[in-house]
Amino acid sequence: MHIVGPLPTEHAEDRFMQCEEALEAAFQTLLWKAMKAGWDEGEACAAIASLADHHILAMQCYEQTAVSIRKIKL
Repeated sequence: MHIVGPLPTEHAEDRFMQCEEALEAAFQTLLWKAMKAGWDEGEACAAIASLADHHILAMQCYEQTAVSIRKIKL
């Protein structure tokens, strides 16, 4: 599935909305596939949200580790 990239903008809220709109179809497809496999809509939405949350936490941990490594190299 094709996901459209961002358009030039000076406003972060515009980029956020553009990203949501670009991901909507893929999200709906993923949700539909989960429900077709037997998960109810709430379970699937909660699992997707949890995966996104864990991914953000991993990104933050990676960045903290990178900062620590840069400090050690100085």
